[in-house]
Amino acid sequence: MTQDQQQYETSSGKPGGCKVQLKRRLWALTTAVAVAGAVVVGVTAIASAHDGPHTVRVAAKSIDPDKARVPGEQTYRILQRHHVLGPVDYSGGPTPPVGGPHHPTWQNANGDVYDRPLRNEHAVHSLEHGVVWVTYAENAPRSVVNAFRKKVEGVPYRMMSPVPGQGAPVKLTAWGRQLAVTSAHDPRVDQFFDAYIQGPQAPEPEGPVTGGKATP
Repeated sequence: MTQDQQQYETSSGKPGGCKVQLKRRLWALTTAVAVAGAVVVGVTAIASAHDGPHTVRVAAKSIDPDKARVPGEQTYRILQRHHVLGPVDYSGGPTPPVGGPHHPTWQNANGDVYDRPLRNEHAVHSLEHGVVWVTYAENAPRSVVNAFRKKVEGVPYRMMSPVPGQGAPVKLTAWGRQLAVTSAHDPRVDQFFDAYIQGPQAPEPEGPVTGGKATP
């Protein structure tokens, strides 16, 4: 028995009046809850939708954007994710970018390994779909690059490309998340993949990773 029901049952000194009053108030309470629920669902749907194909989806899960799930990772709040056809200035955030406005066409990330830098606007769209993007600096040791290639190539929701000037030898990036590492044998690498590939941080974790942009 709920606290509200207990309150209603003890609000009348007459047994008969109590039952009638209880039924009326429970009916009113049920109606109010149903209306409130409909409002919440409607607001959620509006807040998580934007134009373009494959983008209208209500995220079923969420995580605290201020809490890291992998030791050493950086977390970021992403306030915008609308579509743009022109270039986006991501210079106010990390390199590579971890989210924000992006091109309507995503970068293919079905285990694709690119040998040239990607256009950020396409790559960010892939992050929105739950992709983990592995990037490496121009001075990263070839042995390290090859080791990461083995972890990415052919695995859905993973992609890899060089990013000149990113600082760390290798970075793993998901929507709102980034981890810098120096070795593919670092246990945090697999932790990051497990946590964020189609993870709850992604606005559209079931979005496609094929049929998009196939070249850098």
